[in-house]
Amino acid sequence: MVKLFIFLFMILIYCASFSQELAGFDPNKKTESNFVSHGLLKASATISPGKMIQNGSTTINLSGFLEYFIDNQFSLRGDVYQFIDDQNSIKTSINPNFQNRLFFGAFYNYGKGNIRWYNGFQMGLTTTNYLSNMITGEFKWSLAPSTSFKTGIAYYVWKYFHFFADVTYLNSTLRGASFGSQKMDEILFSGGLGFQIQTKKQRKKFSFIGTPSF
Repeated sequence: MVKLFIFLFMILIYCASFSQELAGFDPNKKTESNFVSHGLLKASATISPGKMIQNGSTTINLSGFLEYFIDNQFSLRGDVYQFIDDQNSIKTSINPNFQNRLFFGAFYNYGKGNIRWYNGFQMGLTTTNYLSNMITGEFKWSLAPSTSFKTGIAYYVWKYFHFFADVTYLNSTLRGASFGSQKMDEILFSGGLGFQIQTKKQRKKFSFIGTPSF
C-alpha cells in the first residue's frame, strides 16, 4: 500500500503540473487562484499507510486534518492519526494495542494557479497503550511529546474541494517501559479528496473607466 501511495503522489504532481501548463494555452496568462486566500478552511479524512523506522513494520492509520489560512501563504493546521493495525512487525518490538497522535502547527503554502505546495512543522502528543510484559499480559499507557514534519501538494479543482498528497515524518519516543525507552518514529503517506469553504467574504474590486465630462 505504501508503494501505491507513492505512485499516486507522483501521478498527482504530474497531472497538476500538466494542467497548469495548459491553462488557457497562453503562457503569458496569469493563473492566480481565487480558491486560496485568507479565511479558507480546509478539512479531510483518509487512510494513511505508514512505515516504522526502527522495525520496518507497515502500519495502517486513520488520519484527518483541519486547516485555516491566516493569509494567502501561511496557515494553522491540526492533524490526528489513529492507529488501526500493523503488518510484518518484529515480535520483540512494541506493538501498540491503541495509539493516537494529535498535532498542531504552522504551514507555509506556495505555488501558482490552483497548485499549492506546502511544508509544515507541528508539535503534539502521542498516546499509546502497549503490551509491557509478554508473560503476564500486562498493558500500560504512555503519553509522550511528539513532533511532525510534513510536505505535500494540493490541487484545487473547485471552490469546494481539492486533491492532495503528502508525506509526514513523525518523531516520538515511548518512555517509562520496563525494558527502556523505545523510538516510535514513522513515515506516513496520505492522499485523497479534501474539502474547503471560504469563511470570509472577498472584497470586490471596482474600476472606473474614464471620468464624466461637462
